[in-house]
Amino acid sequence: MTWTVMSNPIVDMYGPWFLLFYLVYCIAIMIAAGIISLRCYPDTSGSDKNRDLLPSHIDPYFLAWLQSGREKVLQLAMMRLSYAGLLVPGNKSQTYMLRPVTNPESIQSKMQELNRLETSVLSCFEQQHEQSKEWAFNSLAPASRNFRAKAQKEGLVHSATSENLSTMVVWIGFILLVGMGAYKLIVAWGNGYHNVIFLSLMMLFFGWIYYRIFLRHRADRVHLTDKGKVFLERLSASLPRDKKSLKKLDIAMAVVALSTSNFIYSECSFGQHAYLLSFAVPPSAGASGRGATGGSSSSGGADSDSSSSSGSSSSSGCSGCGGCGGGD
Repeated sequence: MTWTVMSNPIVDMYGPWFLLFYLVYCIAIMIAAGIISLRCYPDTSGSDKNRDLLPSHIDPYFLAWLQSGREKVLQLAMMRLSYAGLLVPGNKSQTYMLRPVTNPESIQSKMQELNRLETSVLSCFEQQHEQSKEWAFNSLAPASRNFRAKAQKEGLVHSATSENLSTMVVWIGFILLVGMGAYKLIVAWGNGYHNVIFLSLMMLFFGWIYYRIFLRHRADRVHLTDKGKVFLERLSASLPRDKKSLKKLDIAMAVVALSTSNFIYSECSFGQHAYLLSFAVPPSAGASGRGATGGSSSSGGADSDSSSSSGSSSSSGCSGCGGCGGGD
């Protein structure tokens, strides 16, 4: 028997049996894509003998990017703007706007204390209109690229070659997954069969699942090397977390940037702004006082700690964190 594009075991498979085959096929493709894409990143354990060394000057936004990518950077910047009394939540859920100007000189003074990244985020919001954070998220694309280049240079994340190879693998998987379903649909329609609704739905469903798992925001995902993981672990362990230290803005920002839980938000006045901006749900015991806490720190916190925020900056334009290395 000669197999052709229009006649082969897959094309000639009976409808329900093909749906079962396609189900197993999609699951196998996703498992294979996940395994192979991870293998594109080489094993970097033991490749650096200087991983015990921690820098004495840290950029909290760089730490946020290493921890959770661009989304964490945006949240940290918006919390900083809220802390300075420049950004407030809107009436609608997940919307924000600039605080109405009552004292132009004070607002101008606070804006001068911002670095380039914070200024870029601030420029994405208006006083009269409530906006989502999508525009601000997109504005951080250049900063995200700078962070990735810096991290790759320092060996904290995998190389561009590994990233590109892994991306190519997952795109090939997506083409194979959707392509098989589309191939069967085209042949079925060509042969006069139109009862393909279940196959169409299955193809769309698995295509959506695959996109959500492997492709959505892929350019913003951070794949740390072993050196990068150890760097974050050691730096997190070296940062002080007592209430006196967390009153310093640069220390609080670094701790929040490295935190993987919401508990730290209730430990410092800077972290309270995560509740104010709805980035986290406040503890039930402190929920009733969220507005008062946010309001008081917005009006007075920026002035008291402005020197620690503006006193140092990194080459990427973000606030520095002096003394975060733990060795001084």
